[in-house]
Amino acid sequence: MNSNPLITSGLTIGAADLVPTVNWALEGFHGTAPSNLSALIAGGIVLVLHAGYNWLASRPAAKQPVTPAQ
Repeated sequence: MNSNPLITSGLTIGAADLVPTVNWALEGFHGTAPSNLSALIAGGIVLVLHAGYNWLASRPAAKQPVTPAQ
């Protein structure tokens, strides 16, 4: 377990958030962008940063040898 976890606020994405953006993309990005597009982009950036941090934090822990319990 990570002793110093990065804690970010939660983001819940539902169909009501995705459908307008997917429809806009399928129509060739014509017209104005959906109002929730910026939240989806920000959520994606936070997801990538958080996953990268967790991956980097887990690397030193994986290199430590496991000692058997006595």
